[in-house]
Amino acid sequence: VYAFALILTPLVNYINPKGAIMNLKLVFRIYFGMGALMTVMMLVAPASMMESYGMTFTDEIKLFTQFMFVAYASLLIVTWMLPAWLGDDLSKAGLAYVIIALIPVAMNIYHVTTGALPASTAQLVESGIWVVFAILFYVYSKK
Repeated sequence: VYAFALILTPLVNYINPKGAIMNLKLVFRIYFGMGALMTVMMLVAPASMMESYGMTFTDEIKLFTQFMFVAYASLLIVTWMLPAWLGDDLSKAGLAYVIIALIPVAMNIYHVTTGALPASTAQLVESGIWVVFAILFYVYSKK
């Protein structure tokens, strides 16, 4: 953990220069916004979303996507409410969100390394976004 913190210090100073207004509550709100965008894309253009990952959109995947929407929308509601529920103790949830943000990255790596899905630009961009969120949750939870 200490080595991880040492590596992130220059990045944190770049992300949050002195006087910046970024804080953990804002990271939660931005995470919510990104999740809401992904959820809307899942509802509005599920076939395009699946194709960007090298998958074919079938009736079975359509049904499964609807179940995924419910699960993801539930997580988004909790994400939005956590700052109000926890107030000054919001950092207690921050480390859990580091893990939550990295789960899709681990899943993408697993799927590509096992050959279940081909590597795609969509996976790389998505994984990059989640890694940035994991870093932000980590950094601002420690403040």
